[in-house]
Amino acid sequence: MDAVNLMSKLQTAVVYGEPLDNKQIQSLVHDTRQVSANSCFIAIRGERFDGHQAIESVVNAGATVVIAEAFNEAWLALPVSIVVVPSTYRAQAILANAFYQEPSTKLNMVAITGTNGKTTTSTMISEWLMQLQRKTGLLGTLHYKVDKTYYPAVNTTPNALELQRLFNEMVDAGCTDAIIEASSHALQLGRLWYTDVDCAIFTNLTREHLDFHQTMDAYAYAKSLLFAQLGQHFQHGKPKVAIVNADDSYSAIMSQATAAEVVTYSVRDSHATVYASDINVEQNFMTFTLHDRQHTYAITLNMIGEYNVSNYLAAYSCLAYYYQIEPEQIIAAASQFKGVTGRTQMIDCQQPFQVVVDFAHTPDAIENVLSTVAKSKKGKLITLIGHSGGNRDSGARPEIGDIVFRYSDYIVFTADNPRHESVQKICRELIGTHTEKDYVVIEDRIEAIHYALSIAQAGDSLVFAGKGGEPYQVIGDDYVPFNEAEIITTYLTEKK
Repeated sequence: MDAVNLMSKLQTAVVYGEPLDNKQIQSLVHDTRQVSANSCFIAIRGERFDGHQAIESVVNAGATVVIAEAFNEAWLALPVSIVVVPSTYRAQAILANAFYQEPSTKLNMVAITGTNGKTTTSTMISEWLMQLQRKTGLLGTLHYKVDKTYYPAVNTTPNALELQRLFNEMVDAGCTDAIIEASSHALQLGRLWYTDVDCAIFTNLTREHLDFHQTMDAYAYAKSLLFAQLGQHFQHGKPKVAIVNADDSYSAIMSQATAAEVVTYSVRDSHATVYASDINVEQNFMTFTLHDRQHTYAITLNMIGEYNVSNYLAAYSCLAYYYQIEPEQIIAAASQFKGVTGRTQMIDCQQPFQVVVDFAHTPDAIENVLSTVAKSKKGKLITLIGHSGGNRDSGARPEIGDIVFRYSDYIVFTADNPRHESVQKICRELIGTHTEKDYVVIEDRIEAIHYALSIAQAGDSLVFAGKGGEPYQVIGDDYVPFNEAEIITTYLTEKK
């Protein structure tokens, strides 16, 4: 792309060094390892590395334009154009959008935010649309998907450069729809700037990431940015839509933040736009009645947990009110849905006890899954759990411990993603002063999984909480390959 044209999008930029005339930009990068001939390098001040310290090396590697927040006269000796802006984070979003030809405007863009339920809701929407013969892109915790091509997820929501590049790949692949999980970190750090969202969904807000946001009000504000950024114009001839969970106390904040029409869903309030009643939870599935526009529909969902009814309602509301698809078509497409890897995932190897793998790692999510399983258990409830280390909101550990001891009959405490924190310390903070239930601490998670399975009796229910479908464990600085469901399945199969 022509450098003069691309840099004209930065209204407050000042250019030093070589003029931009006659330069062509072949790639936008902020990682020094990705610089090649005719790159535009964006110097980002990160937690561990400041890109401004690498200007000379990126120029030697082929960068011909550098975006920076400060100017150093020594750079004038380099064969490069230095474009100085107030914020390279903001410039990155603007340039990425322009470089990839505004790809989000060419897609139906659905973004889901909330503490829990983002992955399940986004997967439901994507898979239901696929059942309706649409090509979708999906960006979230489990993976990044462009039609039928899958990539490992680095962050729940990629940085602005990667985000716009993936949107462009979706457009090139013929996708009509992009469904993304919008994390609070991404919203706070501006990763979604210049992403033209058409439908925003709020699932819920409970304690998480307070190591980053400090307070729940600040956390809620970050989530509300998604709704504030919806805009006030029609896209593809349709108005923007905000979908919020009326059962959550923060729903009013999300609704107030947007000018878009608000659709509400609820499992308690019959005044919501879409609501559910007569919820019946069995060991491996649920039934409920869906109410929408004075009509009722009988639903069977191959998942457990009232929270998954809420996720279903959120996904249904998206297809019904943003996509304006007929309810009968949505319900027929949804009936093929088998659940999400690591989200109340049932492991069935013909063992005589129930096994549930779930990503639950916040107090609210842990209580949801344990209370659900406890209601239908036939024997003991055995819970395997740890907590992420490395200053990941360790203040939540006492509350998590209280919940686990309340619902479980036996507990196996182990590692989650300990990083550089002692597993023994993490487990002590989870256990606290509790002595009312039997428990064991086994640091190695694979050993702990094998132990939990070995003590299970016929009729028991086992919940493996925290890892879900994560494909790794973070031990120190290492990302060690790890697949909880596979480890469990292998053990159960070999023990037959």
